[in-house]
Amino acid sequence: MNFRLDLPSTLQDAKTYRLLSLYQFVYSLCGLVLGLACLIGGVLLFLNGVVGAASWTARILGAESRVSDAAPGAILFIVGLFVVLATRFTVRVQK
Repeated sequence: MNFRLDLPSTLQDAKTYRLLSLYQFVYSLCGLVLGLACLIGGVLLFLNGVVGAASWTARILGAESRVSDAAPGAILFIVGLFVVLATRFTVRVQK
């Protein structure tokens, strides 16, 4: 899942392009920082041997994700990966 910024080619104001691209960049940068914090936190929890059992089942648009009896660090790592992938920086101008 990638939230992409699609801009029409009929837009003539260059300032609007720059402003929208800047907001998309800030959104992506915040997602990257949050995702990396989750990744690092998950690795630290996993390496320090924090134990517990967590599980989840999710269905989104026909895709299913099932994790059962996983350590909290592994769950946090997976969440971090999802956040990084979901908030990638993409701007496309349609012609």
